[in-house]
Amino acid sequence: MAGGILSGVRVLDFGQYIAGPYCAALLADFGADVVRIERPEGNVDRTVVPLTAQETGEGALYHALNRNKSSLALDLKRREARPVLDRLLARADVVVANVPPRGLKALGLDWERLHALNPKAILVTCTAYGTKGERRDVVGFDGVGQAMSGAMHMTGVDGEPRKAFANYVDFSTAALSAFGVLLALRQRETTGEGTHVEASLLHTAVAMTATTLIEEHVLRPGRVGTGNRSQLGAPADLFRTRDGWVLVQTIGEEMFARIAGIVGKPEWTTDPRFASDTARGRHGAEISAGVQAWCAAHRRGVPRCL
Repeated sequence: MAGGILSGVRVLDFGQYIAGPYCAALLADFGADVVRIERPEGNVDRTVVPLTAQETGEGALYHALNRNKSSLALDLKRREARPVLDRLLARADVVVANVPPRGLKALGLDWERLHALNPKAILVTCTAYGTKGERRDVVGFDGVGQAMSGAMHMTGVDGEPRKAFANYVDFSTAALSAFGVLLALRQRETTGEGTHVEASLLHTAVAMTATTLIEEHVLRPGRVGTGNRSQLGAPADLFRTRDGWVLVQTIGEEMFARIAGIVGKPEWTTDPRFASDTARGRHGAEISAGVQAWCAAHRRGVPRCL
C-alpha cells in the first residue's frame, strides 16, 4: 500500500512457503518496501497450487503471499553473491527468513553477522521449534505444530487425530512475527538498534491450545476429540438440514434458552444436567441429537444469530 504507515521501511524477504512470506506480505500491505530474494530458477514454493492445466508457472500460493513485493534473483550459495548480499543487508530495516539457525548461518543471514553489518537491522526468524534446544535445526511444516500441540488429537473423532485443512499455525506464526516487527521498530526508536524477533510454529500452536493443555495438566480429564461438537458448551455442532448444513454455536443461558425453544425442547432449561455451559458440554451428544432431529426436518434458511 503506497504511502502506508510502514512507508520507507526496507524489508528483505528470504522466506519460503507461508510463515516468512506472509509475514513480509503483511508488512508490504502497510507500505513497507519488500524485496523477495530467491534463487535464479525460482524458489520451490513458486509453483505450489498450480493455476494452469499443465501445472506449470506461478501457483496460487506465490500470488497470495507475495503481493506488493519486488523480486530479486540471487544464489546465496555462490561466493560471488556475498558482496551483493552484504550491500542489501547493510541498507535493510528488516530481514525475514523462515530458516533454522544452521541454515541461516550457512547463508550469511545469522543474527551475529547481520548485527555486525547493520546494527539497526531487525532479523525475523520463523522456525519449527525455536532457535534453542535439540530440535533447533529440524525443519517442519504447519502440521508439526498442529500435532505436537494436541490440536490434531482434539480435532479428531474417537481417538483418530485429524489435521485442519487451513494452515492456521503457519499463518498465525507469520502474523505474530509481523507484530514482533512493529514492536522492534518501536523499540529501535528508543535504542537506535535492531533486535532478533523469534517465532516458531510449535510456540504458536501451543499458545492456541493452552487452555486445554492447562486443564489436562491440572485436572487430567483425558479429553478426546469429538469432531465438530464442542465440549465446552452445547449445542455447538454442525447439523444436517433438508438442503445442506448449518453451524450452531451456543454460549450462555439466554442463548441456550432461545435455541431450546426453537427446537421444541423448553424442558432443557430446567434439566439439571444442562444447568451450565460446562454441564451442557458434558452432555453435548444428547443435546446435539435433539437439535439434529429438528434440523433434519427444516431448511437452512438465512444465517442469523440466536
